[in-house]
Amino acid sequence: MTAIVIGAFFVGAASTLLVNSSRIAQRSRDVAVANSFAEDKVEEQRSIGYLGLIVGTTNITTQLPAELAKPRNATLTISQHTTAVKKVLLTMEYNDQGKQKTYKYTTYVGELGVGQY
Repeated sequence: MTAIVIGAFFVGAASTLLVNSSRIAQRSRDVAVANSFAEDKVEEQRSIGYLGLIVGTTNITTQLPAELAKPRNATLTISQHTTAVKKVLLTMEYNDQGKQKTYKYTTYVGELGVGQY
């Protein structure tokens, strides 16, 4: 009888450990996918250059990777930070195991290039 109780305890603990491990792994994959997408999108904007960046907000939800759980959405906002510098803000939201996660990535592009203002 004691062996059954001890065995049940260990089985319960092991299953809890496996479930938590799986959740952490999924969360890590989501963050990696989101960061990779953001990095690519920000580099794309930097490549366009100061003069090619148009001030305004664009919905880029359809460009988000399919690996990110729905509901998900993303916007790219370009604003005039100073006379010779534009601010690029990427806002991304996705479902993270039942909770909505929001990430914001910002960069600045100057007339003379990135970091040259």
